Amino acid sequence: MSSVEILREVAKSLTAYDIVIRVEFLGGKVRAHLVKGYVLDIYYNQTLKKYSYTLIKGNKRILGWDNAPHHVTIETHPDHFHDVNGTIKPSRLSGDPLKDLNHLIKVIKDVIGED
Repeated sequence: MSSVEILREVAKSLTAYDIVIRVEFLGGKVRAHLVKGYVLDIYYNQTLKKYSYTLIKGNKRILGWDNAPHHVTIETHPDHFHDVNGTIKPSRLSGDPLKDLNHLIKVIKDVIGED
């Protein structure tokens, strides 16, 4: 599957989660509008082997996972996680949004207080 096909599948899968209000497919990324004013952006480029999953509220990043190679001291480099305090931590995500989606939603639900 191409990056676009994978993101289309991600967009379809997102609609099954109860915290998702609406999903937009924006070419290179999927944007899910969530309850309580949160937004989840999922960027994926299979060719470049790059991904980014970002939870946003207003103009502020709340959480984020990505594989930008700038945190070289993290044991899972280049994969890393930005927690709610902005601390950079190791990430065990695969970088495949279809595989990572359930984990993302679970963590997001914990952070925004939805069961």
